[in-house]
Amino acid sequence: MLNWVNSMKNYVILKGKKDRLEIQLNGEVDFITLRNSMIEKMKEAKNFIGEGKMAIEFTGRDLSELEENVLIDLIRLHSNLNIVYVFSGEKIKEVNRFSLFHSISEEGPTKFFRGTLRSGSKLEYDGNLVILGDVNPGSLIKASGNVLVLGHLNGTVYAGIEDSNNSFVAAMFLNPVKLIIGNKVSKVLQKEILDTNRVKKGSFQIAQVKQGEIVIEEWR
Repeated sequence: MLNWVNSMKNYVILKGKKDRLEIQLNGEVDFITLRNSMIEKMKEAKNFIGEGKMAIEFTGRDLSELEENVLIDLIRLHSNLNIVYVFSGEKIKEVNRFSLFHSISEEGPTKFFRGTLRSGSKLEYDGNLVILGDVNPGSLIKASGNVLVLGHLNGTVYAGIEDSNNSFVAAMFLNPVKLIIGNKVSKVLQKEILDTNRVKKGSFQIAQVKQGEIVIEEWR
């Protein structure tokens, strides 16, 4: 049986069972720390867990549907597994529903960036942008499509083309210096910089144009 212990303080532990891969999650750390640990875990264990169709089970932590989808997509990105079922309590869910990365990719070309964009950094793409990391103050991201940040968005972000307001910007911590979607500019959002080491909790938010202005809502 696979019992691959994580070097990152056991935030994520993989255990192979007869009919599934059990993924034990630390219930105390913030989700971004857990996300980073999951990425490292899948890289380390990629050759051990192999490939093919597999069912998985998350234990040790209550996950929202959005958090569960984030972890499922991270597993897909960093392993050769084809996840077909997720065991959740007494239920078995078939994985054919909403998937963050894959649903965005279906809307057009998508660029994935892994890492932190620091002050002075600039990232542009003619399509959708998915950033697996933080966007620090003083950095700029610009996409002709949608922008998804799996981390803190503290920088400046442009989404969509000028004559269309159909794009969206979403982040685990949405706190941009400046936010533009199409030809709409959001009102001042940032009152203070969200310290990536200090802020531990937050709600996944999405910014979209509704009735002629940018509206920010929790993404459920």
